[in-house]
Amino acid sequence: MPHHGLMTRPLIGITSEMAAAGWGDRVREAVLAPASYAWALQRAGCVPVLLPPAPYGAAGLTARLDAVLFSDGGDVDPRRCGGPPGDRALAPDRADDRAPAPDPARDASEFALMRAAIGAGLPVLAIGRGMRVLNAVRGGSVIEHAGNGAGHSPRSACEVRISPDSRLGRLLGPRMAVPAAGPGGRYQAVDRIGEGLAAVAWTDDEAVAAVELDGHRFAIGMRWHPEDGEDLRIFEELRAAASERAAAA
Repeated sequence: MPHHGLMTRPLIGITSEMAAAGWGDRVREAVLAPASYAWALQRAGCVPVLLPPAPYGAAGLTARLDAVLFSDGGDVDPRRCGGPPGDRALAPDRADDRAPAPDPARDASEFALMRAAIGAGLPVLAIGRGMRVLNAVRGGSVIEHAGNGAGHSPRSACEVRISPDSRLGRLLGPRMAVPAAGPGGRYQAVDRIGEGLAAVAWTDDEAVAAVELDGHRFAIGMRWHPEDGEDLRIFEELRAAASERAAAA
């Protein structure tokens, strides 16, 4: 039965990864995502639910959810974005080669879910890796940078410039200091912008920091991590979009 109702908080799916985790003296494969996503959604008036990586059943999931939050994580396989495996175009001398290999199961799951969510008109908030998935699904590409500029160290602060004509700009203003994240020595970034997407925010070094999908109810990708801060406006906006869609369904 549908869960929707006038007083029902919207149900927001959070993408996750499979990884080893310990319970006492046992190590088991677990479905994992930082708790900060769920806490931010709860504080904004949503009901979060963790979504294990599963390449099948995306259409069924979107029929039961009010919105999807695509969480951060490891690199997207560059081959899914029209590039060669292990592309190091902008960081050929990078000494740190400890980044984990792309996760094919997570890529397959999130690409299918992103396509299904956009097709169903579900609100989408895509953070970090999620923004790269959104861009790749729309035919865009990723590229690797050496992380020597401002805002490229783990959980550091950086300032972004936001287009005042964008939904994000109207919500957050033209400039703001934001929590940022990324491996200290390198990071994967949006390169060619995908079809229907518009870049709407940039870091001081002109890297794309946020994108929006034209003509969609709510589909925003952002490089920074609002769940790590106290500003809940983006999550409250997601809640409003999810509730509006649920009421119209």
